[in-house]
Amino acid sequence: MSPAASFAERWARDNLTREASPEEILNLELFPITCDGDEAEAAKRARRYYTSRGPGGLSDLWHKRHPDDEDILSSCQDVYIVPLRTRSVGGKRVTIVCLPAPTALDRPLSARALLARWLMILDIRLREDPTPGEEIVFIDVSDLQPSHLKNHFRGSYWKDFMRCMKRAYPTRFTEVHVINTHRLKAMSLLLLHIGLYPWRRKIVHVHSHAEHINEAMGVDFFAVEGLPYEYGGKTGAMKDLNDEWTKKLLLNSKWLQLEERKYYETELKPEIKYRTRHKSVRNLHRNASYDMLTRTHSYRSLHRQGDLDEEIHGDYRTLKVADKQFYV
Repeated sequence: MSPAASFAERWARDNLTREASPEEILNLELFPITCDGDEAEAAKRARRYYTSRGPGGLSDLWHKRHPDDEDILSSCQDVYIVPLRTRSVGGKRVTIVCLPAPTALDRPLSARALLARWLMILDIRLREDPTPGEEIVFIDVSDLQPSHLKNHFRGSYWKDFMRCMKRAYPTRFTEVHVINTHRLKAMSLLLLHIGLYPWRRKIVHVHSHAEHINEAMGVDFFAVEGLPYEYGGKTGAMKDLNDEWTKKLLLNSKWLQLEERKYYETELKPEIKYRTRHKSVRNLHRNASYDMLTRTHSYRSLHRQGDLDEEIHGDYRTLKVADKQFYV
């Protein structure tokens, strides 16, 4: 392979035991952008992504997900998840989540069905638009009641999902806005429940009142033509937009199952771990002459011709070198 090959081609060659599909190459190209150009971190993130989708990964969220399952269809009515069609002026993608939807019954929400469905929506949107862009999420909790979260603290679905978006998915959430929280009395418990508490200072922003999305966008701006009616826009009602995504899930059901099987059966090559030199050894190689060996090197290593990096540390000593004589 040419040295000028892209990150995606090089990573696929070094880590996959099969040939990567064109869609995979497009997705892999997003990792360096998500990691701000750090290819080493991008390689780790891509490997975590494949591990999460393989055996022993996020099995409850990424495996055995069928859009026509009863719990998934019920989740479509309990929680609205609407990725907006257009981007903000600053090029950011926006997703609005109504947790719960106005049509939800007064019963505990299924976290597994909600988050498995959210991952399916993210995969479909990534397939339709595999271009880089920051992800902003608005979670509207204006209708949230304690009964909706009952018995869900024992599960870890939210934490697994947020960990995946933070450390593994090709794109990451750069901002999460929890809006219309004026009716909630225990905001910290909600953030802990949905796995956002560790992110609070850096990413999560809480707004007591934010009926218009642009009130929380800061310096960025979202055209009203792309916003739902409920948030000061003109593109349609949240229920209708959510129903469109429900239909899209059903239409992509076969593709989602093929993708699930492909990633599940993918085997990764053993990870190559490069040994790093001890700081003292790096200093020895930089300086041609030296008067001191640190205690991490033994007397025996002085008589070996091999690379110091490959030697096994012997007894700890402090040695001084002077006139070809050694003093312990």
